[in-house]
Amino acid sequence: MLTDAQRDDFYTACAQAINTAGRTRESLLLARLALLLADELGDIDRAKAAIAHALQDLPEPRLAP
Repeated sequence: MLTDAQRDDFYTACAQAINTAGRTRESLLLARLALLLADELGDIDRAKAAIAHALQDLPEPRLAP
């Protein structure tokens, strides 16, 4: 398990990578990242469970106040 600090660090790295990829390649980057992480995990059931977990209560995007 990641610590809160590690989770924040990874979130920041993901956000920066998404920004670098740009809107037109964002989905491709995220799909590629998911495949690479699933391969590292080496467990298809856990990888699919992570997808389901990520979809739970996924908020609608909104502009920050």
